[in-house]
Amino acid sequence: MPPSLDPRTKLFLGAAAITVVLSTHRPMVHGVEAGLLSLGLWGMGMIGPWVRGLRLMAPMVALVFAISLLSFDLQTALVLSLRLFNLLTVSFVFFRAMTPEEVGNGLRKMGMPYGFSFILSTAMRYVPLIGRRIRLVMEAQASRGIDLRPRIRNAGNFMALLMPLLVQSFLLAEELAMAMEARGFGLKGRSFRKIYRIRPGEYIIMLGSLGFLVLFFLWERG
Repeated sequence: MPPSLDPRTKLFLGAAAITVVLSTHRPMVHGVEAGLLSLGLWGMGMIGPWVRGLRLMAPMVALVFAISLLSFDLQTALVLSLRLFNLLTVSFVFFRAMTPEEVGNGLRKMGMPYGFSFILSTAMRYVPLIGRRIRLVMEAQASRGIDLRPRIRNAGNFMALLMPLLVQSFLLAEELAMAMEARGFGLKGRSFRKIYRIRPGEYIIMLGSLGFLVLFFLWERG
């Protein structure tokens, strides 16, 4: 997504892409969508981070495929696994193209309560922070000889990861609460630091996406 687009336009395009993926019921169409998403990632220069993210996505997709194959037939397993893959890819593009501030402000401009948009944008900010804290705790415990690699025999050692992480999470929550109170979180009449306006070209993009979505839904339903 171009960075110059209004956050509401980006949210609309992301929701439209997710709706297209969820409306698809044929493996071949899912494969075409995966190819188009790959081309889009290449065009936006996100191939490198996306390939690194495959280390997390691939096991989930493989697990869904294996469970679906045992429970249903091959076509259903392909549809479910490809759908999950495409949804994860769309989510990757969405969260790489939008900052937490843009997500929160876009939702507020669309009429969402400030509390809801704040919770969502704060969660987006804290996910990478918690990820870094997990790596730091694992490295610190590894230096003490505690093996925290994901193995069955290491299940008893996971408390050495969970307890420090839980303590740090409480400390982060307390710091956030103090910062919110100091900045008058409950006050009314909040304003936006940046003025957001949807340009006429963006309305055309959204209308075109909506028209494509309707045509695709009708075509997919036969």
